[in-house]
Amino acid sequence: MNDIIACVFPETLPDEALLFPLVQVFGQLVYMQAAENEPLDQDLSTPLIETLLRHGRLQLHTPIPLGDQRQRFLALTGDIKNRRDDYASQLSMLSLAGLSRREPKETKNSILTELLQSGNIDRCQEEEELLLWQSRLMLKLGEFFDIEQADLDSALRKITNRQDALLVALREEEDTLFTPTTAQQATGLNTEAMLRHRLKAWSRLYFYGTMPVQPQVFITRHEAAFETLQEAFEKNYRQGPRLVTCLELPATDTAAATFSPQVPLVEQCAGLQTALTTLTNPDSSFNIQETGLTAPFTDCAAAWSQLVNNHYPAAKHDRCQLDLFLFPEISARQLFWESFTGSNPPVADKSQHSCRGTLVGLLKKARKA
Repeated sequence: MNDIIACVFPETLPDEALLFPLVQVFGQLVYMQAAENEPLDQDLSTPLIETLLRHGRLQLHTPIPLGDQRQRFLALTGDIKNRRDDYASQLSMLSLAGLSRREPKETKNSILTELLQSGNIDRCQEEEELLLWQSRLMLKLGEFFDIEQADLDSALRKITNRQDALLVALREEEDTLFTPTTAQQATGLNTEAMLRHRLKAWSRLYFYGTMPVQPQVFITRHEAAFETLQEAFEKNYRQGPRLVTCLELPATDTAAATFSPQVPLVEQCAGLQTALTTLTNPDSSFNIQETGLTAPFTDCAAAWSQLVNNHYPAAKHDRCQLDLFLFPEISARQLFWESFTGSNPPVADKSQHSCRGTLVGLLKKARKA
């Protein structure tokens, strides 16, 4: 049984494009939610996502539940979404200096002020509570950004398809030799500033709380996020992360029709299963030197490649690549906090000195030959 848990960051909305390749390798995938028990929008859910949720392969986790403040938070974020202000003005809501007190609707500051006056929150906790509200709001703004970006991408794809069809028809009619051009499409990824804010908010909120079972791997699709981790680690510890393996994974637009949640590919490849288990099991012993890390994965590379090609032929399915790195002798909490907030965690990490390291995966599109 594959019981390796991977956590996706900094997104908080499950994305089929990430889920499909990752569930071939990991037993469970975790996404953080800003507010607990928030149902997925029907427009965003897919048969694959529903299947993974039903089988427990996908978990939505809120490190610090809002409790009786949940409805207030959702009302605030709903107001932000419905007013459709530009993102610059929305980001101004995250300032600790506060929002206009003349605004009749509730804000994070008015909510916190009322809580403080009622005695439910001690004065010394005010700044921490404000930071957590700031983080939650930033993550929700990131969700709105992703949804709007996806809508834009979809619209651009339709325009591009129409353009290509017209150009092909024109070429056939006029018997000319020009080839159709493809309009530049939006990437769907966050701008640099938005990503930086989201990473900081995600790290601050995620590592303030605890999970019942900690993930063994953290996965991102943003090269800029990984580069930030790498640069901060090299600066603070005078060493770089160790590349463990590069796994070729299938990518497809019809994942729900071809994926069997009971039999992920990794469970059909004993060599890779053993290598991953040894790497992620804190009780196992392995050689942290370069060859000691990579050798088990090198030994099973051919078998894994054949398995992927047999089940997902390259002629029908695209490819992506998971680059897996080990950041030696540092906990995930310490690594993420130092890299994305620029400071140490507010409470010392007791596991820091005995930690073997943090595994971070970068999922990216495979380069075409």
